[in-house]
Amino acid sequence: MNKNLLALAISSMFASHAMAGGILLHEVATFDSVSSAGVSNATNNKDASAAITSPAGLSYIEDSSFSLGIQYLDAYSKHVGQFPNTELQLSTYGENKSFVPSLAYATRLDEQWVIAASLHGDGGLGMDYQNGRAGLGIINLESQEALNLHLAAAYQVNDKLHLGGALVMQHLMTSVDLNLGDINANGDVSSTAASFIFSGMYQINPQTLLSANYKHRVDHQDTHLDLDVSNGQSIPLDVGVVWPRRLDLGISHSLSNQFTVKAMTGVEMWSDFNSAELDANNVFSIGTALAYQANDWVYQAGVRYDSPMFDTEDMVPELTISQNWSAGIGAEKTRHNGHRFGVAYEYRHLGNHDVNYSMSEQTSRYSYFDGRVTENRIHVLSFSYAY
Repeated sequence: MNKNLLALAISSMFASHAMAGGILLHEVATFDSVSSAGVSNATNNKDASAAITSPAGLSYIEDSSFSLGIQYLDAYSKHVGQFPNTELQLSTYGENKSFVPSLAYATRLDEQWVIAASLHGDGGLGMDYQNGRAGLGIINLESQEALNLHLAAAYQVNDKLHLGGALVMQHLMTSVDLNLGDINANGDVSSTAASFIFSGMYQINPQTLLSANYKHRVDHQDTHLDLDVSNGQSIPLDVGVVWPRRLDLGISHSLSNQFTVKAMTGVEMWSDFNSAELDANNVFSIGTALAYQANDWVYQAGVRYDSPMFDTEDMVPELTISQNWSAGIGAEKTRHNGHRFGVAYEYRHLGNHDVNYSMSEQTSRYSYFDGRVTENRIHVLSFSYAY
């Protein structure tokens, strides 16, 4: 296989930021986040993990706070179909089993200011394919994962209004491993970019809290990867992405001493990385959660809906994300010294749908898969400790 044909196949499979985005994790490896399917993130004011989700909530910390969590992600998707206009049957599945950490610490400086730092996995795309992305046996492994460092601060304006913000440093790691016949190619690259978060909370009364959080986009567009090919060649690949802007609005209301209901809505601006080859929709979210406190235990469950990231005709094999539902449940125990231990589980269903994939060369398009995504889900299991 000559270099031009290899380059065409590679560029077609990664056309115009095809690896961009993947998924943003709604979960930050805390009990409150995973058990509520991410609904509690917007109004989080319990501990130092607010530095990740809602910096204004840090101002509720009395002295200092520490949050540590680990979540296990088990992602799986399956394609079944055929090569168009032929009887060639195609099938494949991709899976990824990984651990994602969350770590945060906050301390109060005076009556008004609290500062914090956090480190967590923000999301990404990473699949190990059994027979390539669409049953063609080309791409064995692709991964694009983001790790975020937040330096946050919160300021209490008065008893009702709390403001906060964070400087975000995101480290994005990309790797590719593929083969075409007897030719293998692989490579990896990383990039670091800065962004920021603005956050606000308003305490209407002791029972009701409103919040708003805006996270600016993170620009990694000038990222290029050199694929080392087994025949001694090297092929440049554009893997630049834009991590999208996000806006979340939340409300938390205590119905009684035992019951608290929470709700959120928001938008992720996936159109930030739209191009002629990849046309993503802005994703709108809505969710609700209910927490019940019984003595030293808190039990919580939540459900969340996200609108389609892609219309079916615009999907690419590594981003078959339609409208999806998330459901979480968990329990947390508080010890006599105020330290909390939690466990939570979430199921995320990313949608099953018919798909047709094609690649382009100048003005012509060549369809290479016609079939269905028959399975598409993520299991999340988290363990957390905080005070």
